[in-house]
Amino acid sequence: MPDRLESDDVPPPDAAAGIAGDAVAVRRARIVVAEDHAEMADVLQTYLEAAGYEVHLARDGVLAASLIDSVRPTLVVMDANMPGLSGWTLLSRLKGRGAAAPLVVMLTGDDDFPDDAAQADVILRKPAALRRVAAVLAELLDTRDRDQA
Repeated sequence: MPDRLESDDVPPPDAAAGIAGDAVAVRRARIVVAEDHAEMADVLQTYLEAAGYEVHLARDGVLAASLIDSVRPTLVVMDANMPGLSGWTLLSRLKGRGAAAPLVVMLTGDDDFPDDAAQADVILRKPAALRRVAAVLAELLDTRDRDQA
């Protein structure tokens, strides 16, 4: 079973679904994955769709901003360093929306974060374990559901 976000680590759909848990599959949350590395984006999309999420891909920050406006996701998984518009800049714009902002999980390989990085709901270091990504998403969505109930 693959454990890292690497191009050759695409799990079989039945394995990914079992990892994420039943709560994820029932909810079918809408997620935007904003990642400029095609192989990593494909791994994330395959894994998250197999886990029961509705996934929309953006390969740069400008497209991600547009896609987020049109899709209105519950959660965004975003690379910090994308062409066109950085993930950090987009994070700041999204969180400026207040209660209407989606949950944001930032993916980064950097050691230094900008001051506004604290606006992210979670920051995961690359390479991130696929199981860890799935667990973080499920936990964020469960917490948001409880808070809204």
